[in-house]
Amino acid sequence: MAVEQIARNPPPGPALPRARLATSARLPGLALSAGVALLSLALGSLPLLATLGPLTLAMILGLILGQRLPRTLSERSAAGTEIARTAMLRVGIVLYGLRISVDDLLQVGSAALLTDLIVVLGIFLLAGWAGTRLLKLELKTALLVGAGSAVCGAAAILAIAPALRARTQDIPVAIATVVLFGTCAMLLYPWLWALEPVRQLFDGSELAFGRYLGSTVHEVAQVAAAAGALSPEAGQAAVITKLIRVMLLVPLILAVTAYFARREDRDEGSAVTVKLPWFALLFLLMPMVNASGLLSTTLLELVRQLDTLLLAIAMAALGLETRFAALKSSGLKPLLLGALLFLALMVAGAGVTLVVGVLV
Repeated sequence: MAVEQIARNPPPGPALPRARLATSARLPGLALSAGVALLSLALGSLPLLATLGPLTLAMILGLILGQRLPRTLSERSAAGTEIARTAMLRVGIVLYGLRISVDDLLQVGSAALLTDLIVVLGIFLLAGWAGTRLLKLELKTALLVGAGSAVCGAAAILAIAPALRARTQDIPVAIATVVLFGTCAMLLYPWLWALEPVRQLFDGSELAFGRYLGSTVHEVAQVAAAAGALSPEAGQAAVITKLIRVMLLVPLILAVTAYFARREDRDEGSAVTVKLPWFALLFLLMPMVNASGLLSTTLLELVRQLDTLLLAIAMAALGLETRFAALKSSGLKPLLLGALLFLALMVAGAGVTLVVGVLV
């Protein structure tokens, strides 16, 4: 009888070896991703590469290395890179919110907020319409490119990809549009401000041009680099305007999550369920934590460095898991969409900035 009971209800096995096994399975991928991220941080300090930023460099280095990894090493690192590009990414996005303070948001006023709202919504919707109607892309692919152009580059693409149910191979393609056209914008905008017709268009207001720069250039690092050609006040307005765009990522993720959840549930004939991304909601709370004074300036700086490292590890993992063969299948259409959105940002963004400046 005792033997039968033991057979039916065997004593629980040791959990520690299983935990160790799971940890050891993740270590190769995590170590590889972290190594690539640390290299990108080191290279990002070089003058020639500083404008790309460590996140973009981490993705590029991971992408290059990923093509050369032996199959056995690629399989061994899969569990770790999966953790890096999911859990570590979400923590990094939450901590990213500590870069923004409530005082920063109030300083630029309602003009920057309204401009950003119009630009983000307009570019995102344009991406969906032009990508599907003109270029015949899948809606998810088009909106992935649109998020990078409309909000905050690579960070927005990584953050919104789960809400879109996007394919992994589409993410580096979308990031490539940010790298290409964001770099073009970063080099072009200071040259534009040097032109007399452009100065006249903005009535000589460097502050208005700074808001225009912050509301239309792709990456935060690219905005900061381009704003270096302006006065300190205008440069600060550009960066803060850009950070407001980053904040708008949260409602955008919530809207996209709700839309695709309802769409897929409707197609499957099941009840509508919407799962709110917890990391996006926590991100929204971070500026208030920043303003509370609970974190010292030194601690905030350490957290920002940790955040950059976490995001770089996620980008490296994404690059390591991507294969050029998958990128080729996307063709040139995503780049064409990125070019269209880049032109729309430059032309329509200037118009929105000027009109809002008059009305507000």
